[in-house]
Amino acid sequence: MTIMPNSVEGRDIAYQMHPNVNLRAYEKTGGLVIESGDGIYVTDNNGKRYIEAMAGLWSVALGFGEKRLAAVAKAQMEKLPYYHTFGFKSHGPSIDLAEMLIKIAPVPMSKVLLQCSGSEANDSAVKLVWYHWHAQGKPEKRKIISRAGSYHGSTCVAISLTAKADYHAGFGLPFDGLMQVSNESLREALAPI
Repeated sequence: MTIMPNSVEGRDIAYQMHPNVNLRAYEKTGGLVIESGDGIYVTDNNGKRYIEAMAGLWSVALGFGEKRLAAVAKAQMEKLPYYHTFGFKSHGPSIDLAEMLIKIAPVPMSKVLLQCSGSEANDSAVKLVWYHWHAQGKPEKRKIISRAGSYHGSTCVAISLTAKADYHAGFGLPFDGLMQVSNESLREALAPI
């Protein structure tokens, strides 16, 4: 298929870099341009419909085109479309969400640290562990173990945890102290004595 430079596909190739893709191959073939969504389906710019089995990388758990969710989002966008929680700042929706999460947490907890993605959440979890050990006067305690072949996200820490050589290649990863254990080693370690 010939991609015209002024088409949406051509403009995507020209101006946007995509994660987890062979960029040279993408320059030649382009990708799939999704235009709309409804329930579990998405539709590309040519009208072809697909089942979106990954919920938009786990971010559309309620499905696409949810009218109730759109109405709540519209009301919030009109009031305060975004605000951060850095430093000494906060806002009602983040407080409400944190309170709800604490109430439904499966184990006793006192605080919630909200993040924008799973990658950032994993990165923050590692930083909190490292911070804890620094505060305890044991900064050398940096070892984090993940399962070989697992996937934890796209930040440098999350890629280090991901334990896939092709994700590490070219980035000088994994970071020191982030280690992987094979499924076989894990089974042996957990086997009853």
